[in-house]
Amino acid sequence: MIKILKHLLPLFVVQFFTWLALFALWIYATPVITRYVFNSTDAESPAFETGVTWVGICFAFYSTLAAFLAFAIPKMVQHISKQKLHAFALLIGGIGLLLLFFIKEKYLLLLSFSFIGIAWSSIGNIPYSIISSIAPEEKMVTYFAVFNFSVVIPQVTAAFLLGYISKHFFNGATIYIMLVGGGSMLLAGIIMFFIKEKSPQQTGG
Repeated sequence: MIKILKHLLPLFVVQFFTWLALFALWIYATPVITRYVFNSTDAESPAFETGVTWVGICFAFYSTLAAFLAFAIPKMVQHISKQKLHAFALLIGGIGLLLLFFIKEKYLLLLSFSFIGIAWSSIGNIPYSIISSIAPEEKMVTYFAVFNFSVVIPQVTAAFLLGYISKHFFNGATIYIMLVGGGSMLLAGIIMFFIKEKSPQQTGG
């Protein structure tokens, strides 16, 4: 188990900052967009309801875009390594999250979420593909079981940390959490550039 963790640790770090950014988006997108794009904090106002609707549109948009982009990933990895492709995707996603801090017009939200969709397509595919390529066949299940913690840990961290940061550092101004999320995903992308390709033989297969 320790040996597996050692091999997965660099990707674990990338996953931690990636998913911390995603949970920042998922938890705070609604209060940020309704307040700072639609200028409403009243849950019963028409503006707030429109904002909530737009959050749903944006989420559906980036998920749909990611699904279509997933078909292009196998062709792209023929020309660029999985590690570098994932790094670029994370950097683009980080920019998308940072844009949410500046956007005040609803249609521009689609630009931000298109960048996030690019990252989401990679996040949902490439890390698992990397695990499949480095894990010895007889240890594949164990590798994936351990790897699942790379999603659980940032989820728990986000639940406690982001609320604390928003309250004690940003005086409840949740829009700054988008900067935290964007910075976190940018950091994940930068770290990803330094992760080298490995084979099952290098991981003990």
